[in-house]
Amino acid sequence: MKQFTIIFMLAVLGFSHGQQYEIENIGNAKKTDKVKLISEGYPVFLNDEMHAYFDLDIKLDSDFQLQLQGYYDTYLGSDVFRVPVSTKWYATDKLYFFSGVEAEIELDKYGNKPAPPALKFINGFGYEVNKSLFLEAKHDLHFNKTSLGNYATPNLFSVSGKYKF
Repeated sequence: MKQFTIIFMLAVLGFSHGQQYEIENIGNAKKTDKVKLISEGYPVFLNDEMHAYFDLDIKLDSDFQLQLQGYYDTYLGSDVFRVPVSTKWYATDKLYFFSGVEAEIELDKYGNKPAPPALKFINGFGYEVNKSLFLEAKHDLHFNKTSLGNYATPNLFSVSGKYKF
């Protein structure tokens, strides 16, 4: 698992400048099909924390896309690796619905037994106000039956927003 974590960290931190790529005409793909990769990394943060993220969007048609994301965060006592895989359907140009699965794994830094991996369904909807701002409501349905750490809540509903500048 440590080898996987190190490889993931190096891959994400290789794009640590927050670059965005769009690739067109892959194989037999039509010119309107797109694959988009966004990646950001913060190599050193407070208390030697590291935070890295990637988002791979594959546009299947004009209203439907597949999304693979990866998050790697180091904290004082543990490292957390989270991978959501979801589909996103645009009902209008700005309103979208998404559904998928997510796994979250915690790796303890000091040899303590970490909480078991969290497995969950994710569902929600979002609205793109403009190209720089979107709002999202999300429901996580956890399948773990543990009372440890972040996984103690069997259901989580969150409302979030993101502003890109």
